[in-house]
Amino acid sequence: MQSLSFGIFYMFCASFFFAIMNAFVKVLSEDVPPLENLFFRSLFMVFFMSFIFFDKKKFIFKKGGWGKLWTRAILGAIAMLALFYNISSISLSIATTFMQSTPLYTLFFAFLFLKEKISLQNIFATCIGFIGILFICNPFGEPMAFINIIMGIISGALSALALITLKTLKEYFSNNFIIFFFGLSTTLIGGILLLLPDLNFIDNTWHQPKLQEWILLFSMGLAGTLGQHFLTKAYMSAPAGIIAPIDYTRIIWGIIFGIYLGDAFPNIQTLTGIFLITFSGLLIALPIFIHDLRRLKNAKDL
Repeated sequence: MQSLSFGIFYMFCASFFFAIMNAFVKVLSEDVPPLENLFFRSLFMVFFMSFIFFDKKKFIFKKGGWGKLWTRAILGAIAMLALFYNISSISLSIATTFMQSTPLYTLFFAFLFLKEKISLQNIFATCIGFIGILFICNPFGEPMAFINIIMGIISGALSALALITLKTLKEYFSNNFIIFFFGLSTTLIGGILLLLPDLNFIDNTWHQPKLQEWILLFSMGLAGTLGQHFLTKAYMSAPAGIIAPIDYTRIIWGIIFGIYLGDAFPNIQTLTGIFLITFSGLLIALPIFIHDLRRLKNAKDL
């Protein structure tokens, strides 16, 4: 049970540091384009992860996983770029909620690619979640810009695909190497895009950071690395079904940090959407939570 307590604590820390990272992105977005934020977030993550990665002797378990590793990296990079774009142009709470809709897409992709069964409860929960997405798009008032809706869907859907790919990587590489490679490949992808001529689909102009912005960029990378570190520690310390729902506290932090940075308090419609998406995610996690809790109880009784 002590391990479970540590796992819960680590998950709270992970959600907090990821929310801090998003807050730094929000501040930086006034002058630094999303693509450049992605590049520096990944670059500093590689720097911090190097101290962990090079301390490990064995990080490749068997051959054959490089294609999947690159697929995961590319999907994750696009999802993060979409998140950073939304953070720069809409409220932090809504951008975060779009990202936290990942479980809705994970169910579908797990069924499609891993042939996992979907229960009626999960189908019901998914429908509730997508109604929540509809609410935060504000169809009954001044509708959200179409590009933000698309970016929100991309951030949630591609994060889900990246997670599905991640499940198949554990037999090939260590956790630390997967994290390190994600940072390294995302740095490479971001750097190449920044060096290309003007792109129509994303702003790839270079903004020369000032001293204060360098401090914020460094802090953003540190917060993201700490979030990833605690997330890994959480899943290593406790069953996923018990700790995964805690990640929804990231939405609460998104609301708090967003208001502090100047976002308006979410209206009733947005709050309803946030609640429905969170409720659907918890409903999806409930059977796994109960199963893992019973397994822990049975192990303790033995």
